[in-house]
Amino acid sequence: MAIHIRLVRNNIKSSKSYGKYFAKAVSQGEVTMKELAEEAATNCGISRGDFIRGVTELQDMMKHRLSDGQTVVIEGIGRFSLRVESIGVDDPKEFNIARHISRFICGFLPSGRRINTGSGTKNGPILYDFCEGVKAVWQKGSKP
Repeated sequence: MAIHIRLVRNNIKSSKSYGKYFAKAVSQGEVTMKELAEEAATNCGISRGDFIRGVTELQDMMKHRLSDGQTVVIEGIGRFSLRVESIGVDDPKEFNIARHISRFICGFLPSGRRINTGSGTKNGPILYDFCEGVKAVWQKGSKP
């Protein structure tokens, strides 16, 4: 498994890192629910229809639980929760839900664990489950 990267120059003049180059992941395409269902049918022996029905039911249950204000935790994947963006007011008595809430956002925190750096603290970097074992390679034609 490898992530393809290319370098991108920071052109934001007000940034401390203006003019420096940073790695950017380059998508290698998308995978659809149908393709995942076919792969699951091959790997697990379940039908494509059962896979799609299961994922669709999961979506429905997550939407219901999130709309009830609950955080949905799926082990090995992560945590989903709804957040609110709102317009600020000077006086709490002035706040009107219909007028001042601008939108709802579904937040996602991927599943992971802290890496022990051997320093005796528990503040090491986080290794996200989906990133474990991933390597970087140059995107074709982008190596400096």
